[in-house]
Amino acid sequence: LKLQFLYFIVSVSNIMSISAIVIGGTGKIGKELVRELGNSEKFTKVRVLVRKERGAEFYLLEDAGKKVVEEVVVNYDKLNADDFKGFTHGFSTLGTTRKDAGSAEAFRKVDLEYNVNSAKLMREGGVQHMQLVTSQGSNANSWLLYPKTKGQCENAFRELKFQSLTIWRPGLLAGRGSGRALESFANVVTPNCFRIHVRTVARAMFYRSIKSPEGFSIIENSEIKKIVEKEGGKDALFDGY
Repeated sequence: LKLQFLYFIVSVSNIMSISAIVIGGTGKIGKELVRELGNSEKFTKVRVLVRKERGAEFYLLEDAGKKVVEEVVVNYDKLNADDFKGFTHGFSTLGTTRKDAGSAEAFRKVDLEYNVNSAKLMREGGVQHMQLVTSQGSNANSWLLYPKTKGQCENAFRELKFQSLTIWRPGLLAGRGSGRALESFANVVTPNCFRIHVRTVARAMFYRSIKSPEGFSIIENSEIKKIVEKEGGKDALFDGY
Protein backbone atom coordinates (compact mmCIF):
# COMPACT_ATOMS: atom_id res chain seq x y z
CA LEU A 1 0.00 0.00 0.00
CA LYS A 2 2.85 2.37 0.87
CA LEU A 3 4.54 1.55 -2.44
CA GLN A 4 1.32 2.27 -4.36
CA PHE A 5 0.98 5.59 -2.54
CA LEU A 6 4.56 6.46 -3.45
CA TYR A 7 3.87 5.71 -7.12
CA PHE A 8 0.77 7.91 -6.89
CA ILE A 9 2.77 10.82 -5.47
CA VAL A 10 5.42 10.47 -8.18
CA SER A 11 2.76 10.32 -10.90
CA VAL A 12 1.01 13.44 -9.62
CA SER A 13 4.32 15.22 -9.36
CA ASN A 14 5.14 14.40 -12.98
CA ILE A 15 1.74 15.61 -14.16
CA MET A 16 2.11 18.90 -12.31
CA SER A 17 5.73 19.39 -13.38
CA ILE A 18 6.17 21.83 -16.25
CA SER A 19 9.36 22.60 -18.13
CA ALA A 20 10.27 24.97 -20.93
CA ILE A 21 12.52 25.16 -23.96
CA VAL A 22 13.21 28.59 -25.45
CA ILE A 23 14.70 29.74 -28.75
CA GLY A 24 15.55 33.39 -29.19
CA GLY A 25 16.18 33.65 -25.46
CA THR A 26 19.00 36.17 -25.79
CA GLY A 27 16.87 38.72 -27.63
CA LYS A 28 15.08 41.54 -25.84
CA ILE A 29 11.77 39.75 -25.27
CA GLY A 30 13.46 36.37 -24.89
CA LYS A 31 15.81 37.55 -22.18
CA GLU A 32 12.90 38.89 -20.14
CA LEU A 33 10.94 35.69 -20.76
CA VAL A 34 13.77 33.50 -19.47
CA ARG A 35 13.94 35.68 -16.38
CA GLU A 36 10.19 35.27 -15.79
CA LEU A 37 10.30 31.50 -16.29
CA GLY A 38 13.48 30.89 -14.34
CA ASN A 39 12.61 33.01 -11.34
CA SER A 40 9.14 31.50 -10.95
CA GLU A 41 8.43 28.44 -8.85
CA LYS A 42 6.27 26.92 -11.56
CA PHE A 43 8.93 25.60 -13.94
CA THR A 44 11.24 22.80 -12.88
CA LYS A 45 13.56 23.25 -15.85
CA VAL A 46 14.15 25.93 -18.48
CA ARG A 47 16.47 25.22 -21.41
CA VAL A 48 17.65 28.11 -23.57
CA LEU A 49 19.13 27.25 -26.96
CA VAL A 50 21.87 29.76 -27.75
CA ARG A 51 24.60 30.30 -30.30
CA LYS A 52 27.02 31.24 -27.53
CA GLU A 53 26.77 31.03 -23.75
CA ARG A 54 25.76 34.15 -21.83
CA GLY A 55 25.56 32.90 -18.24
CA ALA A 56 22.95 33.35 -15.50
CA GLU A 57 23.88 36.99 -14.90
CA PHE A 58 22.76 37.89 -18.42
CA TYR A 59 19.19 36.87 -17.59
CA LEU A 60 19.24 38.54 -14.15
CA LEU A 61 18.32 35.28 -12.47
CA GLU A 62 17.83 34.87 -8.75
CA ASP A 63 19.62 32.05 -6.94
CA ALA A 64 16.76 29.59 -7.48
CA GLY A 65 16.55 30.55 -11.16
CA LYS A 66 20.22 29.80 -11.65
CA LYS A 67 19.51 26.17 -10.77
CA VAL A 68 16.55 25.92 -13.13
CA VAL A 69 17.88 27.61 -16.27
CA GLU A 70 20.44 25.93 -18.50
CA GLU A 71 21.96 27.09 -21.77
CA VAL A 72 22.68 24.69 -24.61
CA VAL A 73 24.82 25.91 -27.50
CA VAL A 74 23.37 24.96 -30.89
CA ASN A 75 24.01 25.41 -34.58
CA TYR A 76 20.67 26.26 -36.18
CA ASP A 77 21.88 24.85 -39.48
CA LYS A 78 22.58 21.47 -37.85
CA LEU A 79 20.12 21.01 -35.01
CA ASN A 80 20.30 17.97 -32.71
CA ALA A 81 16.89 16.45 -31.97
CA ASP A 82 18.04 15.33 -28.52
CA ASP A 83 18.35 18.96 -27.42
CA PHE A 84 14.60 19.38 -27.87
CA LYS A 85 13.33 16.34 -25.96
CA GLY A 86 11.52 16.24 -22.64
CA PHE A 87 9.76 19.60 -22.32
CA THR A 88 6.10 20.47 -21.86
CA HIS A 89 6.23 24.08 -23.08
CA GLY A 90 7.99 25.65 -26.04
CA PHE A 91 8.66 29.32 -26.71
CA SER A 92 10.05 31.15 -29.73
CA THR A 93 11.04 34.78 -29.57
CA LEU A 94 13.59 34.21 -32.33
CA GLY A 95 13.73 36.92 -34.96
CA THR A 96 15.88 39.50 -36.70
CA THR A 97 15.58 42.29 -39.27
CA ARG A 98 16.66 42.46 -42.87
CA LYS A 99 19.25 45.06 -41.93
CA ASP A 100 20.76 42.97 -39.13
CA ALA A 101 20.61 39.78 -41.21
CA GLY A 102 22.28 41.40 -44.20
CA SER A 103 19.84 40.30 -46.89
CA ALA A 104 16.24 39.24 -47.48
CA GLU A 105 17.35 35.62 -47.84
CA ALA A 106 19.27 35.67 -44.56
CA PHE A 107 16.31 37.30 -42.82
CA ARG A 108 13.94 34.57 -44.01
CA LYS A 109 16.41 31.91 -42.95
CA VAL A 110 16.25 33.08 -39.34
CA ASP A 111 12.62 34.15 -39.06
CA LEU A 112 11.14 31.29 -41.04
CA GLU A 113 13.52 28.36 -41.52
CA TYR A 114 15.18 28.37 -38.10
CA ASN A 115 11.88 28.95 -36.34
CA VAL A 116 9.96 26.24 -38.16
CA ASN A 117 12.74 23.65 -37.98
CA SER A 118 13.05 24.22 -34.24
CA ALA A 119 9.28 24.03 -33.73
CA LYS A 120 9.13 20.69 -35.56
CA LEU A 121 11.77 19.25 -33.24
CA MET A 122 9.96 20.64 -30.20
CA ARG A 123 6.76 18.98 -31.34
CA GLU A 124 8.52 15.67 -31.98
CA GLY A 125 10.30 15.99 -28.63
CA GLY A 126 7.06 16.18 -26.66
CA VAL A 127 6.14 19.87 -26.42
CA GLN A 128 2.36 20.29 -26.28
CA HIS A 129 2.05 23.98 -25.45
CA MET A 130 3.74 26.36 -27.88
CA GLN A 131 4.08 30.15 -27.95
CA LEU A 132 5.43 32.21 -30.85
CA VAL A 133 6.16 35.93 -31.07
CA THR A 134 5.67 37.49 -34.49
CA SER A 135 4.55 41.07 -35.09
CA GLN A 136 1.56 43.33 -35.48
CA GLY A 137 0.43 43.21 -39.12
CA SER A 138 1.74 39.70 -39.85
CA ASN A 139 0.18 38.49 -43.09
CA ALA A 140 1.32 35.60 -45.27
CA ASN A 141 -0.33 37.26 -48.28
CA SER A 142 1.48 40.56 -47.89
CA TRP A 143 3.72 41.93 -50.66
CA LEU A 144 6.15 43.16 -48.01
CA LEU A 145 9.00 40.94 -46.81
CA TYR A 146 8.63 41.40 -43.05
CA PRO A 147 4.87 40.84 -42.52
CA LYS A 148 4.80 38.13 -45.21
CA THR A 149 7.58 36.13 -43.56
CA LYS A 150 6.01 36.50 -40.13
CA GLY A 151 2.64 35.36 -41.49
CA GLN A 152 4.17 32.35 -43.21
CA CYS A 153 5.87 31.40 -39.96
CA GLU A 154 2.55 31.58 -38.13
CA ASN A 155 0.92 29.30 -40.71
CA ALA A 156 3.74 26.78 -40.50
CA PHE A 157 3.43 26.60 -36.70
CA ARG A 158 -0.32 26.02 -36.99
CA GLU A 159 0.29 23.03 -39.26
CA LEU A 160 2.29 21.32 -36.50
CA LYS A 161 -0.91 20.78 -34.48
CA PHE A 162 0.32 21.59 -30.99
CA GLN A 163 -2.22 20.94 -28.24
CA SER A 164 -2.13 24.68 -27.69
CA LEU A 165 -0.55 27.39 -29.81
CA THR A 166 -0.49 31.05 -28.87
CA ILE A 167 0.81 33.62 -31.34
CA TRP A 168 1.71 37.04 -29.98
CA ARG A 169 1.60 40.09 -32.24
CA PRO A 170 3.16 42.97 -30.30
CA GLY A 171 3.33 46.50 -31.69
CA LEU A 172 6.34 48.80 -31.50
CA LEU A 173 8.64 47.40 -28.83
CA ALA A 174 9.87 49.68 -26.07
CA GLY A 175 12.58 48.83 -23.57
CA ARG A 176 14.88 47.27 -26.13
CA GLY A 177 17.89 49.40 -25.28
CA SER A 178 19.07 48.49 -28.76
CA GLY A 179 20.39 51.87 -29.80
CA ARG A 180 18.50 51.77 -33.10
CA ALA A 181 17.99 55.42 -33.99
CA LEU A 182 14.80 54.88 -35.98
CA GLU A 183 13.20 52.82 -33.21
CA SER A 184 14.21 55.37 -30.58
CA PHE A 185 12.58 58.15 -32.60
CA ALA A 186 9.48 56.05 -33.25
CA ASN A 187 9.07 55.34 -29.56
CA VAL A 188 9.07 59.06 -28.84
CA VAL A 189 6.40 59.98 -31.41
CA THR A 190 4.22 56.83 -31.25
CA PRO A 191 1.22 56.88 -28.88
CA ASN A 192 1.32 54.41 -25.98
CA CYS A 193 -1.63 52.47 -27.40
CA PHE A 194 0.59 51.27 -30.28
CA ARG A 195 3.65 50.59 -28.14
CA ILE A 196 4.41 47.82 -25.71
CA HIS A 197 7.29 47.14 -23.35
CA VAL A 198 9.33 43.99 -23.96
CA ARG A 199 8.88 43.00 -20.31
CA THR A 200 5.11 43.29 -20.65
CA VAL A 201 5.17 40.85 -23.59
CA ALA A 202 7.37 38.43 -21.66
CA ARG A 203 5.15 38.63 -18.58
CA ALA A 204 2.03 37.92 -20.67
CA MET A 205 3.75 34.85 -22.12
CA PHE A 206 4.57 33.63 -18.63
CA TYR A 207 1.00 34.10 -17.42
CA ARG A 208 -0.28 32.26 -20.49
CA SER A 209 2.08 29.34 -19.90
CA ILE A 210 0.74 28.76 -16.40
CA LYS A 211 -2.84 28.43 -17.66
CA SER A 212 -1.86 26.60 -20.87
CA PRO A 213 -5.27 26.88 -22.57
CA GLU A 214 -5.87 24.41 -25.36
CA GLY A 215 -6.44 25.38 -28.97
CA PHE A 216 -5.17 28.18 -31.18
CA SER A 217 -5.05 31.89 -30.30
CA ILE A 218 -3.67 35.05 -31.86
CA ILE A 219 -3.20 37.84 -29.34
CA GLU A 220 -2.81 41.38 -30.66
CA ASN A 221 -0.95 44.24 -29.04
CA SER A 222 -3.82 45.73 -27.03
CA GLU A 223 -4.88 42.31 -25.74
CA ILE A 224 -1.36 41.56 -24.49
CA LYS A 225 -1.58 44.53 -22.13
CA LYS A 226 -5.02 43.46 -20.93
CA ILE A 227 -3.74 39.99 -20.03
CA VAL A 228 -0.93 41.38 -17.91
CA GLU A 229 -3.18 43.93 -16.23
CA LYS A 230 -5.82 41.28 -15.48
CA GLU A 231 -3.34 38.83 -13.98
CA GLY A 232 -1.04 41.23 -12.16
CA GLY A 233 -2.81 44.58 -11.99
CA LYS A 234 -1.70 47.86 -13.53
CA ASP A 235 1.57 47.69 -11.60
CA ALA A 236 2.49 44.60 -13.65
CA LEU A 237 2.74 46.77 -16.79
CA PHE A 238 6.13 48.36 -17.41
CA ASP A 239 6.23 52.15 -17.87
CA GLY A 240 2.46 52.02 -18.26
CA TYR A 241 2.62 49.84 -21.36
